Amino acid sequence: MLPRPSPLRVLALAAAVSAIVTASLWACSVPVFRYALERWLADPYQAVVFHRGSLTTAQQAQIKNLTPNGLAGRLHANVSTRTVDLDQKPDAESLALWQQSKGATLPWLALRYPAAAKIPGAIWSGPLTELAIQQALDSPLRRDIVHRLTKSDSVVWVLLEIGDQQRDNAAANLLQARLTYLTSVLKLPKLDPQDVVSGAEEQLRLSFSTVRLARTNAAEQVFASMLLGSEPDLHEIAEPLVFPIFGRGRALYALAGKGITHENIDQAASFLIGACSCEVKEQNPGVDLLLAANWDKLFKATLAPDKDLASLPGLTGGAKGATSRKTKEAGTSTSENTGAVEVVSIQPTEPVTAPGPMTGTSLWIAGLAIALLVAAGALLKGR
Repeated sequence: MLPRPSPLRVLALAAAVSAIVTASLWACSVPVFRYALERWLADPYQAVVFHRGSLTTAQQAQIKNLTPNGLAGRLHANVSTRTVDLDQKPDAESLALWQQSKGATLPWLALRYPAAAKIPGAIWSGPLTELAIQQALDSPLRRDIVHRLTKSDSVVWVLLEIGDQQRDNAAANLLQARLTYLTSVLKLPKLDPQDVVSGAEEQLRLSFSTVRLARTNAAEQVFASMLLGSEPDLHEIAEPLVFPIFGRGRALYALAGKGITHENIDQAASFLIGACSCEVKEQNPGVDLLLAANWDKLFKATLAPDKDLASLPGLTGGAKGATSRKTKEAGTSTSENTGAVEVVSIQPTEPVTAPGPMTGTSLWIAGLAIALLVAAGALLKGR
């Protein structure tokens, strides 16, 4: 005869199963990409200005541009600023950051990742000029990504090219083909009415874009450095890199070289269009990017069907300079070539639907949890 299980073990098992069921029942049904767009505020990047002695009036005005409402309120970038006077015995961390900028001319601007990312060192540094500030906070491709995330796309997949045409084309073709396939098989979760925070659930759709970015693109040097520094070893990988970007400009993680596979693309896409099981941003993978966007205003604009986001502040010029546009398949894919950046949009030809979050398996587990709790109670009573 098998020994009777300990009542405490039965209770522990019941509690564990109940916790799983509770997590399933209370998990948000809104897809990760949409929840991130609506709820996850972008972490502020750190702009550090090094100088010696008093700053001039003109320099103080330039520093004011390094704020969320800098450059006359045109940018709304996720950035915070602090100044470091090298004559006032700066702290060790600031001094180490300054020492990385050998031969720098003061005042000097160093851009760092958000504190939450815990990535040391500077992404980029340069002289404190209006042009440098503009390039640090904004760029044509970053504006276009904002435009796509707020208007049409669930995820924008950025392919950072290595400069080898054969390898870059192979990675781009694999990525585009797989995403085209995924739009025909992936299903968005059915929204629970209590989870809808925007009132615009009818606008929820599955759509991907792929972007090819040359590392030699001068206008996107800060953005390219931002992507390459988002993980410790990416600078050392001489292969094409793919970054899925979603929400308010959050890069999930990099797919590198031989890691750009069907399985890895599927895993990233499935996570991003799946129900948001953990609503706390810091407990999800990814690093926020520095983008100039008034997200709250832009997101509200998507709820007005007659609004054209291209005309809203912060998005003008996103498609400026486009030299060609052609439709590959009606309603399925379009290709844009803007300077050194090529963008391909991928959308499903039919509406995407999915069953509700409570499946038969979930109900079975719930029943098991209840049965275990009843059994544990009976055993304790018998004792």
